[in-house]
Order: sequence, then C-alpha cells, then structure tokens
Amino acid sequence: MSIFYYVFSFFLIINVIVFVHEYGHYLAARRVGVKITNFSLGMGPEIYGFNDKHGTRWSFSLLPVGGYVMMLGDGDIASATEDESALKTMSTKERAQSIIIKSNWEKMLIAFGGPFSNYVYAFVVLIIMAFFHGMPVYNTTIGGVLKDSPAEKAGLTVGDKIVSVNNHKVEKYRDIVMEIRDSEAENMNFVIERNGAIKEVLIIPELKETKRIIGGIKKNKMVGIFSGSPVFERKSFPDAVKLAAQECVNTTREMCMIFGRIFAGKKSLEDFGGIVRIAEVAGDLSKSGSFALLIIFTVTLSLNLGFINLFPLPVLDGGRILISFIEQITGKKLNKTVQEYIMIACAALLIFLMLIMTVNDVLRLECVSKFVSNFFG
Repeated sequence: MSIFYYVFSFFLIINVIVFVHEYGHYLAARRVGVKITNFSLGMGPEIYGFNDKHGTRWSFSLLPVGGYVMMLGDGDIASATEDESALKTMSTKERAQSIIIKSNWEKMLIAFGGPFSNYVYAFVVLIIMAFFHGMPVYNTTIGGVLKDSPAEKAGLTVGDKIVSVNNHKVEKYRDIVMEIRDSEAENMNFVIERNGAIKEVLIIPELKETKRIIGGIKKNKMVGIFSGSPVFERKSFPDAVKLAAQECVNTTREMCMIFGRIFAGKKSLEDFGGIVRIAEVAGDLSKSGSFALLIIFTVTLSLNLGFINLFPLPVLDGGRILISFIEQITGKKLNKTVQEYIMIACAALLIFLMLIMTVNDVLRLECVSKFVSNFFG
C-alpha cells in the first residue's frame, strides 16, 4: 500500500506542473492567433480525448508523465521544428493561424508562456496558502538529535535554538542546512539559546563517505540534528503577496547560485535528484497527511521547471527564444541542418543528465547503497 503513495503522488504532482506549463504555451499561442491542434496530458497513445469548439483535441495519453501542446505548423510534438512544407496544402485561414508565419517576437512570446505560467502558478498558490492556510515555518529550534552524532557529543539537545552558525545569523532551519553544506571549515561555531541563556558550541562535523558506483568516494558533512514540525503562519493579504514575490525571487536566486557553483566546479551533479527523488518526497508528504506541504512541493517543482526551461538550449523554451531572437537580429532563418544537429546534441545532453540524476536517486536508496558498498568492496 505504501508504494501507492509514491506512485500516485508522483504522477499527480508531475501532471499538475506539466499542465500549468503547457497551458501557458496554449494561452500565449491563442493570444497571437495560433491554432492549437492538440493538447495532450501524458505521452504515447491517446486513451481518452475530445475536441473543443476551437478545433483543439484535448487528450489524456497512456504514459502519465509529461505532455505537449502541438500547434498548426509544428514539425514535431516538442515544437522544436516547423513543417514549412505544410503551408502548400493550407487554406488562407489556416496559414493565418499557423505558427510558421508568425513573427519572431510572437514565437518568443509563445515559448516564454510556459515558464511564465509556472512562475504565475507558484506566485498565486503561495498567496492563497499564506492568506487562507498559512505558510510552514521551520524555525531554528532543534527537533531531534542523532545518538552519538557530533551534535550530541557537543552537547546540543532538543529544544535548543540555533542563533548563528560560523558567525552567520540563521533565521530558518534551511539557513542552518546551507551553512553546514557550504562551510569549508573543519570546526563549526554554533551559537545557541537555551532557557534564555546564550551559549557557544564548537562542533566538528562528521564526514560520511559513500562509495560511488563509477569509482571514488563522495563525502558529506553530517552534524546530526533535525528540525521540528513546521508552524503554519497566516499572513495579511499584502504580506502574503510580498511573501509570494520574495519566495519566487529567492528560489530563483538560489537556483542561479547552485548552477553557478556547478559551472565553477564547486558542486557536483551527484547532489541533484531526479524522478525517483521527486516520487520519494511526494510519497513521504502524502503519507504524512499534510496536503498543504504537498501543494507547496508543487510550487517548488513549478519554479524549478520554469527556471530550467529558460536555459538557452534549443530543446528547451529558452533555446527557442534564443533562436527566434538570433533570427530577428540577423533577419534570416538559421540553417535547418545545423538546427537539427544542435537539437540532437542538446537532447542527448539532457538525456545524459536525467540518467545521472536517476542513478543518483537509486544509489541514495538504502538497499541499493548497501549492495553497491558490499559489491565494490
């Protein structure tokens, strides 16, 4: 029964954010007069569908992961190419509704519609949550301490409130996690508040070594503390709007910093999770019974999807925006053969990254981790 939580929650969350993304493309395309021939939730053969008054086929497909919006004149379901030969068989009305004859600025608007919709979804949901239900706040009070961990050896106990780490003030539990993860110091100085008294505690993090399946050892810092249960704090409407905007900006800034660290060689792709990790988190949240936390998780994923899709890779929305912008500046179309080669290379790169993240996810599973450790000695 427990596997049901993981599978159902994963498909529910993925389809919500994919629908939001694709609906953004749909609205933008309709706004500039492009006809949508098919809107599919899921991939593969259709299992159910219907046509609306605008001639769009709304489909639910066999594989409930992903989705797409296909416009009149598209050469493929990813809208990565255009079928210019189709113009010969189109009527005057169909030509006017085709993506092919639209301006570069209109094509950029359509491509931008998906990521923008992900951000709008996150912004609106955060406002609703903050105003009507309250946002979860994980404060810096310790909710649990691992036995024989560095934290226990240093004297930290449940109920201690962490004020700062390495002279950096912490306001949320996430701040503590980031400080521990990013610190390069061997010893960490924790300032805590206990029963109204301020105390300094020196902690030496434990380095947990994990053998990689492709060789080498990965080291992670471990202090051994857990956060307590979140407290939901409601906001006034103006404060809810402000909080939603701050969360969107902060999440985007954090993702920029993460990818910046990757390109600088200071962070490994092994720290990233893929579909298995998403399913794991979604299932845990479902089992906990906190529907509010599950909704907020969709917000996080929606912001991630919107942000990553703006990368200037041709198979992503950012790549389509870049190509249309280049064509607008140069005044001519990019060579189709060159575009196809770039598309294939970028698709291969994305598949490779997805495989790495999936392998990372699987290796994080305790049973697999033990097997790998034993098998590779």
